[in-house]
Amino acid sequence: MISVTVYGGANEIGGNKILLEFQGTRIMLDFGSRMGFDSRFFSEFVNPRTNTGLRDRLIMGSLPMIPGIYREDLIRPSGLDGLPEEGRLLEKDSPMLDLDGLITYEEYLSRWGKGYIDGILLSHAHLDHTGDITHIHPDIPVYCSSITKTLVDAIDQVTAFKTYALEMKRPEITYSVRGMFPGSPKLEKKNVSRRDCITTSENTLGNVYFELIDVDHSVPGACSFLIKNGKRKILYTGDIRFHGTSRISVEHYARRAGDKIDMMICEGTRVDSGSVITEEMVCQDIACDIRSTKGVVFVDFSWKDTTRFETIRRAAMENNRIFVINGRLAYILRKLGLFPDDDSVRVFLKRSGSALYSPNDYTRSKHELGFISDHDELDTTHYQKGITASQITEAPGKYVLMMSYYDFNQLFDFADENGKIRNSLFIKAQCEPFCDDMEIDEERLINWLELFGIGFREGEPDINPNCTDHDCSKIKRCVQRSHVSGHASRPELKELIKRLKPDVLIPVHTLYPHEFSRIAEEIEEEDGHGIRVVIPETGVEYTFGDE
Repeated sequence: MISVTVYGGANEIGGNKILLEFQGTRIMLDFGSRMGFDSRFFSEFVNPRTNTGLRDRLIMGSLPMIPGIYREDLIRPSGLDGLPEEGRLLEKDSPMLDLDGLITYEEYLSRWGKGYIDGILLSHAHLDHTGDITHIHPDIPVYCSSITKTLVDAIDQVTAFKTYALEMKRPEITYSVRGMFPGSPKLEKKNVSRRDCITTSENTLGNVYFELIDVDHSVPGACSFLIKNGKRKILYTGDIRFHGTSRISVEHYARRAGDKIDMMICEGTRVDSGSVITEEMVCQDIACDIRSTKGVVFVDFSWKDTTRFETIRRAAMENNRIFVINGRLAYILRKLGLFPDDDSVRVFLKRSGSALYSPNDYTRSKHELGFISDHDELDTTHYQKGITASQITEAPGKYVLMMSYYDFNQLFDFADENGKIRNSLFIKAQCEPFCDDMEIDEERLINWLELFGIGFREGEPDINPNCTDHDCSKIKRCVQRSHVSGHASRPELKELIKRLKPDVLIPVHTLYPHEFSRIAEEIEEEDGHGIRVVIPETGVEYTFGDE
């Protein structure tokens, strides 16, 4: 019997949390943040509380109430037994240090001698697939590609949006030694736990065998999982596309997955779109924009998207320009052994800290200073060979500069005496806004561009499909994109499903799950093969097959 429960990713994009029970083995397919759900409640200034985040998220439904997976220390930190019973202090048996119905990993292990799940299969390193793993007990291992492991660790090392998926600190109660209230209790995160992360192309987990299938996506290292027991086969696609720069075609992927798929759990982010734009088309578009610009070209894209990096690098080289990237991307490229050996790419040294370009200005963000090896050895290459704003302003037509909206405070150093950056262009090479916060950021971005006189192509703003007011005044202006999605289109998904012919098809990671039913109807009309489409509801268990 096969049992599937979609705790995240049903009728929403991202947040995949899919529990698969197969021949007595329980596997979690990804465990990502439900970013769309969370954005309904949280914003830049309202976030889950640092030391009560697990309990708060369980209460609000951001996390599912699954027994035997969560860390007890995130509910009841160690050291509670020594907490003095005095004053306003929370008592150790307070209901605020518990949650009705929650069975922690430690409690489940004590009762049953093992954890509730055997492992987590992680498809790739985006937050909507990794972001909530930190809440799961570190004794539960993760299986993924070696590149995904490198990226997950690197993200925690160079960003403020840390996942703590593989390495986490345990909260415990300590007591102040000095300060205004010596001897008072406080919560500190000190001792580090490291989760086992097994990187392999194939492995056995419990009673099942699984293989990784390399896929093309907007982050390197992404994969699908083919899970087998005897003749039964389950395919979890993760996030996939077939129009990037890799040679992975629908035909190639289908051959790798093989035939007789019992169940296909398939992403459908773009199942509503028939448009197929290739990465090569994006490269030509950006190269044309660079060619028509006399001054500096600013370009914004995800620093984890190494495919887009290569696209922009090619476009810059075609125009005899140097591509100047930020320290985060440079760090990732060095970790993956992808940093170019030639001078086609340099690292932007932004003014930080004291704004004096002192080495001390970068000690809190060492990736800005240089590359840090696995042995914590610091190399100041980024600092010594970095390109500064003054160097770029001396010959602006020589450079293409990676510039995120969140680094726009650096633009002051590029402006002339009138506060303008003449003959410049801004290119947005990533996805359109898909939530209210991103739409507000987009308007702020345009305000910055117009303030400094930076050219840009204005596009038609898309309306969020979840928005019921299509005359919404918030959706005013947007920058036209030079971008190809990291997800397959409807024609590509239909061709893949038609080739694989799964008995059961479960759509996830989509706002249009019923489109899969229409695809199945079309396939049955064309070749007579019937596919059962199960549109999952969040938290509902579906069982298939006999014991």
